[in-house]
Amino acid sequence: MEKTFEDEIIGAIKKFTAGYTSVRAAAESLGVTYETFRSWHDGIKSPSIKSLSPIARKIGLSLAPEVPTIKRVGSNAPIEKVEGEDLQKVPVYSVAGAGPGVMLDSIEPMFTVVAPPDYFRKSNCAVLVEGHSMEPLIPHGAIVGINRNADFQANELFLAHIPYEGYVIKRIAVDIERQEYVFKSENANKIAYPDFRVSINESEKIIVGRVVWIMWGY
Repeated sequence: MEKTFEDEIIGAIKKFTAGYTSVRAAAESLGVTYETFRSWHDGIKSPSIKSLSPIARKIGLSLAPEVPTIKRVGSNAPIEKVEGEDLQKVPVYSVAGAGPGVMLDSIEPMFTVVAPPDYFRKSNCAVLVEGHSMEPLIPHGAIVGINRNADFQANELFLAHIPYEGYVIKRIAVDIERQEYVFKSENANKIAYPDFRVSINESEKIIVGRVVWIMWGY
């Protein structure tokens, strides 16, 4: 079985912890609460990229492989390396997955990544995905490019702003009979990630843009 990034995280945390007398001592050395660190150590909960960043070097985990990879969202799209002389900067916002209902235009990007010109031209911005609802298509910790000017197309991936919840990325289907959009997760666990519906009349208020590419290893 192919080793995942989450496997690497758990492996790095266990290796780091082995140098201490207890999991609690390892957590204290990193400035992380025991409960949180124990959940990471035991694989109960995956740390977000934000929470990993300050301690990644200390536990021997690299968050920045030498060459990131990128692909379009089509099922047969090739995976390409992000390299070349004409790479363009794309602002990345930390909004997808959950959080307060803020508008992209009202917050500062968290950081920037670079993308090949063709990918850059297709997107206005990008968002950091934290969560597992769109796996295996979009892994936890991936970055997705967003085209905020794209027309709606049924059964494609979109970034949406859900009132009182925040931003989510879902595949949106159309129920013509009920005049509703159906927001679907890719994850097969429908108990944890159930579908939900929104009136088509409300769609203009919540659909932000279409997902046009996915990047790993930035």
